[in-house]
Amino acid sequence: MSNSNIVNDKIVRVSDILEQIDELNKMIKIHEDNSESSMLKQYQYMKNQFLSELNSILNDFQITIKAA
Repeated sequence: MSNSNIVNDKIVRVSDILEQIDELNKMIKIHEDNSESSMLKQYQYMKNQFLSELNSILNDFQITIKAA
């Protein structure tokens, strides 16, 4: 696989991760108002996993992020 293909794959993955985080944020918001703390924790865990992967990919581009 060429370097440009690898870069393109990483860019596509970043976009996918951001879409996943957007959906998780919606689910987190729903469950913050609910007493389902186990679901809230699961969604937060998943979000943190995506943020970790995103950070790893962005480090390849010499970009450092801080999550809010």
